[in-house]
Amino acid sequence: MGELELVGLHEDGEHLVLAGPDGQRFRLRIDEPLRAAVRRDRPQLEQLRAEGAGTLSPREIQARIRSGRSAQDVADSAGVAVEHVRRYEGPVLAEREFVASQARAARVGRETGAPVLGDLVTDRLAARGVDVGSIEWDAFREGSGSWTVAVRFRTGEDPREALWSFDTQARSVQALEDEARWLSETELADEPIPRRHLAAVRDAVFDVQADGAIRPVLASVDAPVATSEPEPDDVTAALLDDLRTKRGVRQQLELPDEDDDGEAFEGFGPQHMFDLGPAGEPPAAHPPHSDPGSATDATVLPASPRRLARRTKTPVALEPDEPHPDEAVPPPLAERPRGGRKGRASVPSWDEIVFGAKPE
Repeated sequence: MGELELVGLHEDGEHLVLAGPDGQRFRLRIDEPLRAAVRRDRPQLEQLRAEGAGTLSPREIQARIRSGRSAQDVADSAGVAVEHVRRYEGPVLAEREFVASQARAARVGRETGAPVLGDLVTDRLAARGVDVGSIEWDAFREGSGSWTVAVRFRTGEDPREALWSFDTQARSVQALEDEARWLSETELADEPIPRRHLAAVRDAVFDVQADGAIRPVLASVDAPVATSEPEPDDVTAALLDDLRTKRGVRQQLELPDEDDDGEAFEGFGPQHMFDLGPAGEPPAAHPPHSDPGSATDATVLPASPRRLARRTKTPVALEPDEPHPDEAVPPPLAERPRGGRKGRASVPSWDEIVFGAKPE
């Protein structure tokens, strides 16, 4: 290979002038690969070469490997040699392994003495008869999202995988599916959670007319349960409502009907005699045109015998001190004999004072 020597910068400022051993001169264009080669920026130089060749850049290759893809998969999808991809996968694989080891050391739960994820998963897989040596841990991330930690194992001939979401700053894991929950949760069922199988269901039009058999059942379900005793608040509210409705309304007094004996009460006339007109001025004792001298005073007539007979028939009330015949009168208490006063001297009479002797 012949060597060229740098002569200088071309007049246009975009090329370099080079000279060979025989003096022949050459012109070299100044572009980004040349600048990267001069600065010894190898990654940028490799990226520029890949872009010029129409292949993936090293950054894109590493991003795909960081997302969990293998070097062979990336090489096949990009149409490049696998050796070219393996040149950039080393740092990314080391990063994935480091994140997986951090996730295995993370504690499950915030309680003191909580088990770490790696030991808990290993113990439970060993209890299921899984070969502990075949367990594989991995971590991957899509773009700038959170890391996902995976453990892969075999149960018989079926490969299984459990996934967790791992927060690198908080050092906490969260199960993303049923297999991971069975392997990492502290309260578990006796058996592993089976996979769910969904079956398609044919579309059916709901017949409103054909649901008569279930209407009583729905009505009984929707019907509110009646309480045997009303609540105190309901009784108070009902009492207040009743008082509000009766406030200001005069209650009618119902009197029993009395049989008319067909005879008017003595001293009273028929009903039309008491239908008086509008009240006027009371009449004077002596009209203004009357003669006071010839006026006579009214005389009191004796009551009729019939009226007196009715008055005598009126029951006479018993005296307050007079006991009722039906009532039992308690016997009077025996009077105690009054004894004379003892121990008190009598007052002397005048004769005793004057003559000094008691009268006989």
